[in-house]
Amino acid sequence: MNKIATFFRESYVARFLIPLGIILIVTGTLLLVIDNKNKNFIETEATVSKVELVSEESFDSEGNTEPAQYNVFVKYTVNEKEYESELGITFERKVGEKIKIVYNPEDPNQISSPPSPILNIVLLCGGVVALIGGIISAIKSVKKHNALKSQEEAWNNGK
Repeated sequence: MNKIATFFRESYVARFLIPLGIILIVTGTLLLVIDNKNKNFIETEATVSKVELVSEESFDSEGNTEPAQYNVFVKYTVNEKEYESELGITFERKVGEKIKIVYNPEDPNQISSPPSPILNIVLLCGGVVALIGGIISAIKSVKKHNALKSQEEAWNNGK
């Protein structure tokens, strides 16, 4: 029996979970860094002033719906001065709709959506779970590979 093929067959879960865990941990960490960078941003209420269609609703090859995307512009007031800025691409919003945004107090034109620490925590936790699961799977694969190797040596020695 080909030992390398057996090892690869037995370790497919580890080879999937370990990179997935690393990717999720890195993504969660990067999002935390970005949120931390914007931690001094101030939350305020804005009014949607303009909505531009970027891409229409479509369907992928498997029939799944890809929602339409819109570029949203908002108006908001900081220190009694009105600003209008581009929030960016998001799902559909209606002109006149009130939404929460955060702005940079040093440059009120710099805005973004309020951060969602829950997503970062979910990504980090999911990454840790996937990484631990991958490591456990790798350990089990190595143990199984070593057991098969010992059994093959016993057969070759006539035991």
